Amino acid sequence: MSRLRIGVVGLGHMGKEHVRVVASLPEAQLVAVADLDAVTRETISRKYQVPAFADHCHLLDLVDAAIIAVPTSAHRDVARDFLAHGIPCLVEKPLASCLEHADELVELSHRHGALLQVGHIERFNPALEDLERRQLRPRFIQGQRLSSYSGRCLDVGVVLDLMIHDLDVALALVRQPVIEVHAVGVSLFGGHEDIAEAWLTFANGTVATLTASRVSTKPSRRMIAYAPDSYVEIDFFKKHTLIVQPSAKARELGWRPDQLDISLAGLLREKLFGQWLEVREFEHNEGDQLTEEIRHFVMCVRTGQQPRVTGEQGRDAIALAERILANIRSRHVAAPPSCAA
Repeated sequence: MSRLRIGVVGLGHMGKEHVRVVASLPEAQLVAVADLDAVTRETISRKYQVPAFADHCHLLDLVDAAIIAVPTSAHRDVARDFLAHGIPCLVEKPLASCLEHADELVELSHRHGALLQVGHIERFNPALEDLERRQLRPRFIQGQRLSSYSGRCLDVGVVLDLMIHDLDVALALVRQPVIEVHAVGVSLFGGHEDIAEAWLTFANGTVATLTASRVSTKPSRRMIAYAPDSYVEIDFFKKHTLIVQPSAKARELGWRPDQLDISLAGLLREKLFGQWLEVREFEHNEGDQLTEEIRHFVMCVRTGQQPRVTGEQGRDAIALAERILANIRSRHVAAPPSCAA
């Protein structure tokens, strides 16, 4: 089988990583790149021995598929040219800078039969994959995504830059519509919000509280999910999962602490973890998320299989992000303006 010819548009931090991975895959062939910066594109061109262009339209006749890693504000303009030519696209998260643009890309992908995958890379985090296999039914979710100031992605605020990851994860775990949104956000530098917190209520009663900051002194990418019979802690950065649930003995005996003789309270404390509550920890060090994401994209293009993160799912995350941003604006706290067509 011939290798899938892939072009990468946008050679910033993430674009360079996409180029590196595509060039390393035996099932793919890096055939061209595009970027507005002449020095950057020429450097990549020499390193990987591929043609480089300022205008992404030069790639339309060269590729079988495209990876779009330009700034979020340019996602719509670049991706629509490829989708309109029936060329499958992997678009970095978020799918677009506003819901109107996201809807346009989803509609184009359907109209021209071009596969559209969104780069919500946490879906390929082995810690989250392990949790999804357990079919947890969370009732309460806490998410925390904190980053130090990087100077990147300044065309959008922290909701579309960082919180969007956890919005997508929460939607994937709960699989219910969000019926109520409350949020606050502040801008430390003017313009877009740099810190935000959102409280979400889903149709089935599940509640999620999500915090995001891109001006934190200590990075953190964690989530805790509480279910009726267990709770799970995920460290996305360390790819570590901790699960606490009643032990097999407790489930078998139908053991209840509130029915225990008070004189045995000390014994309960000593034997709570291990005998009655089972604690399991998992380290998921295998694999590289970006590599798995791109391999999945190649496989979906070849087979026609639906990608793990579809255009519609990327669109739903943006729709929820816009509701959060609207709530932030209603509190008269600095937030980004509406997207211009």
